[in-house]
Amino acid sequence: MKLAVSHPPHVKLGDTIASINAAKIAVLVPVSLISVYVFGLYSLAIILVSVLAAVLTEVVIQKVQHHELTIKDGDAALIGLILALLLPPTVPLWIPIIGALFAVAFVKLAFGGLGSTLFNPAIAALVFLNMSWTALLAVDSVPHITQYSDLILELGAGRLVEVSPIALIGVLYLIRKKYIEWRIPLSYLLTTLVLAVVLGEDLSYVITGLLLLSVFILATDSPTSPVTKDGRIIYGIMCGALTVMYGYFSYNYGLGSLYTVFIANAISPFIEKNTYPKPVDEVTA
Repeated sequence: MKLAVSHPPHVKLGDTIASINAAKIAVLVPVSLISVYVFGLYSLAIILVSVLAAVLTEVVIQKVQHHELTIKDGDAALIGLILALLLPPTVPLWIPIIGALFAVAFVKLAFGGLGSTLFNPAIAALVFLNMSWTALLAVDSVPHITQYSDLILELGAGRLVEVSPIALIGVLYLIRKKYIEWRIPLSYLLTTLVLAVVLGEDLSYVITGLLLLSVFILATDSPTSPVTKDGRIIYGIMCGALTVMYGYFSYNYGLGSLYTVFIANAISPFIEKNTYPKPVDEVTA
């Protein structure tokens, strides 16, 4: 029997990459619709342009290279959607186009495609955009969850994903279906909250839609996070500590969570390498 070794994420329990990505996209639809309600139809244009640019970039590159088209797996669409949600509602439409092109062409396909990426494509694209056009990506306000209603509708949101933290509740379904593994989000969120409380931080500035997106969707991205159980816990704790460190000194926990996951992606292979179970002969030696 011929065996094939491939990069994660792997197919198991009858699920496919397409079904997992479809579920993640479905989870992000409510917050996308609320962002359109809060910011208007222009935010819908940002979302559609970003998704379309990501998908077309993948199609064109794979066509030119005579590779099999993979847009049906939904990964390019998911990258475009996440990137759009990370942006302020005031960016010119060419920003998500450039960002989506960079994410798919230079972060995903240049490294071998799905499962081979070192960094989460959407985060890497945002870092690139923020370094290149800082003024255009500046937000007008920072979310401040002062009452329960703000969890449902946050009118002080500066980015599309920040309009409603509760709208991301669908991540619980992803955990239940084991599309995302619980160790990373649990250790990440607990570490963030505990350290923030110890430092006397106002949690109303800490718990935002952007932080929750980072905790449950971005940090748990299979290709860029450790596969070992101990490694995932260490990874989550590190993400929480770095998020609080960035947020404490910059007063922006949401943006801090993005840069945290970006840095953690680079360290993930080291964590994974050092948390693999030792062979039996080494353990008993």
